[in-house]
Amino acid sequence: MAEPTSTAAGVVLAKYGVVMAAFIGSILSLGFLKDLTRGQAAAAVVTGFFFSMYLTQPVTMWIAPKLDLEVGDYLLCGVSFVLGLTAMNIIPGIKAALGAFVTARGV
Repeated sequence: MAEPTSTAAGVVLAKYGVVMAAFIGSILSLGFLKDLTRGQAAAAVVTGFFFSMYLTQPVTMWIAPKLDLEVGDYLLCGVSFVLGLTAMNIIPGIKAALGAFVTARGV
């Protein structure tokens, strides 16, 4: 009988690594935000977490070929962490870009 090649830590990383990285990144992003109420801090964490969870896969698939990286658990976790950490700065930029696009089209 073959021995299992993965450790418990490897299984946890493969299964829950992206979720943990997104949550930790969104929690750490609070260090960059000042003068928040508890509700605003909770909203910032939730926003960063879901932003990271939904965009980790597409961003990883877009960036991996450009940087000649292999898509694996570590890359997914890293991208998830960075997205969670920077979500509160990325979201206003996306809103500004969409506002400029809507203004340019005259809608």
